[in-house]
Amino acid sequence: MHPAPRLALTRLSLTRRALTLVALTLAVGCSRSEGGQNALSANGGDPVWQSDSTLLAPHPDVLFRVTRNGAASRIVPLATIGPQGPGLLALSNRGWRALDVAYLFGGQSLTPYRSGRPLAPVPLTRGMWEGAPLDTMPGCSILLPGAVASIPDGVEFFTSGKRPALKPVTPLSAGELRNALEAIPTLIAPTAGIAMAMLPRYRRQVYVAETGHGARPTIIVVYDDPERVADSVRRTDTRPRHFVVVLDRGVYGYKPTFTYTTLGNRRSPPRYRYLDHLDVDDDGRSELLFGLQIDEAPLYTIVLRFQVDAWRELVRNERQRCHG
Repeated sequence: MHPAPRLALTRLSLTRRALTLVALTLAVGCSRSEGGQNALSANGGDPVWQSDSTLLAPHPDVLFRVTRNGAASRIVPLATIGPQGPGLLALSNRGWRALDVAYLFGGQSLTPYRSGRPLAPVPLTRGMWEGAPLDTMPGCSILLPGAVASIPDGVEFFTSGKRPALKPVTPLSAGELRNALEAIPTLIAPTAGIAMAMLPRYRRQVYVAETGHGARPTIIVVYDDPERVADSVRRTDTRPRHFVVVLDRGVYGYKPTFTYTTLGNRRSPPRYRYLDHLDVDDDGRSELLFGLQIDEAPLYTIVLRFQVDAWRELVRNERQRCHG
C-alpha cells in the first residue's frame, strides 16, 4: 500500500474541482446585467452559459496551441481531448472567462509537448483576464483567452493533463530512413505532378515521428518550391509548388499513407506546416497535427488520425482568437 501518492492525487483532484467552481462562480458574477439580474435565474437562465458550465465543471483535459508574434507569445485553448477524441471549444464570453480562471491564471501549470513526448510542466505567468486584459481586438465580440508563460523551444502544444504513454516503436536507422525517402522522387512525386528532375528545386524538411502506429516510426516529408505562382493561375495541371507526403511501414517497406499538394497561391489551398504529433484520444497512438504557412491564421490546425491503412482528417480548427 502506498497511501501518500493516493492522497496527493486526491488533493490535486479537489484543487482542480475547486478552481473550476471558483471560475464558474466568477463568470456568473461577471455576467450580471445593469439591472442586477443574474443570467442564471430561477426561471431557466441562460442556456448557452448552462451548456458552457456543464462542459467545464468536470475540468476536462484541454489542448492548447502556441501562437507567436514576436515577443508576444500566447497559449490559446483549442479543444477538449480524451477517449472521445478532440472536441473543438466554442464558448460564450462567460465560458471563456471561466476557462481562463480554471486553467490559465498565474501559478497553475500546463504540460508542453515536443515530438509527441511531455516535457516538464510549465507554470503560467498570468491568464487573459487576470487583472487588466492582456490584449484587446477592437470590434471583437468574442475573444479567445491567451495566457503567458515561458514557452520551451520547439513547443507548439500544451495540455492541461498528461497524455497516456505512447506504444513503443523501434527507431529508424539512418540507412532505413534514406531507403524510405528514395521512393519519393521516383515513384511518389511523379504521381503528384512533380517530375523527378524538378524535385531538386524544392526545399525539403523531414520529420520522423514515433507515433505508435505499428512497430516503426511514421515519416513526414514537406517539399516547398520557393517560386511563387501568380494569383491569376488556377490550372489544376500546373506543377504544385507544395507537396506533403506521409510514409508508414507496410508489408513490403515504407509506402505513402497521406499526400497533399497545392500551388500555394491565393486561388489555391494554403501550404501546410507540420507541427507535431500527439495522442488526443487516449489510445496510446499519436495523431498528426498540421498548421498553415500563413501568419493570418496562427490557430488553424488540422488533425489527422490513422485509420485502417491511411491518415485521414479527424478535425480541423479554423477559428482564430477573434471569432465574433
